[in-house]
Amino acid sequence: MRLGCSTPNMLFAASGVFCCALLASPLAAQEKIDLTKITAQLKDKDAAVRRSAIESLGQSNDPAGVDLLISALNDDNQDVRSAAALALGQTGAAKSVEPLTKMLQSPRLRDRRSAMIALGTIGGDKACDALIPLLKSLSAEDRDSVVAALGSAKCARAFEPLVKALGDENYGVRASVAMALGDLGDKRAVEPLLAALNNDDTDSVRTGVVVALGVIGDKRAIEPLEKLLKTEKSENVRQQIEYSLQRLRAAPDK
Repeated sequence: MRLGCSTPNMLFAASGVFCCALLASPLAAQEKIDLTKITAQLKDKDAAVRRSAIESLGQSNDPAGVDLLISALNDDNQDVRSAAALALGQTGAAKSVEPLTKMLQSPRLRDRRSAMIALGTIGGDKACDALIPLLKSLSAEDRDSVVAALGSAKCARAFEPLVKALGDENYGVRASVAMALGDLGDKRAVEPLLAALNNDDTDSVRTGVVVALGVIGDKRAIEPLEKLLKTEKSENVRQQIEYSLQRLRAAPDK
């Protein structure tokens, strides 16, 4: 359940198309690009040309391209800024964490979301420190997006804040929180997840919890899920319970 081509957070879908395009590109990972040409393209009046140049930079492992991508975060075109942020995430460059953190302060939701995706992809303590405070955002869209980013980054220090966020007023956020706790893989999450399963009647949240329990792989969840399977009315939730039970039963004893 990592951000990129597969993400638990549907709010990332539009930006995720670009992530997948980068990963699916035929350009070899070690191939060098013509930075002189790319630099000229980044100054082109046509935003489509600038975005194309950014895609090329994101496909390359050339460290010199990172500075160009950071500069592109200030482009006056939304698509170009978002593409630059996502490309920086793909590079994994630690030096991009600070400018991406600044982008989190943008008044534009798409800017913030793109920065969250990138920081979640890069990971590390600094990225996690930048993301965790956004769990208290007034915007449900921001909270939903940052939860997925924290899960992608596997921010261990976000465990307690995420557990608290299982009680978020927005069911979409609660569902994303469950999935993020699954990403973290911390077995301490089993009890709060089971509690959420008993107390939350929203199908999407319950599905997220069941998925997370299967991913964590703690066999303590088997008996509660077996009992739930006998009474669960939602077909979607039932199917996920069956799948998670298969995973749990096959998991090694620890």
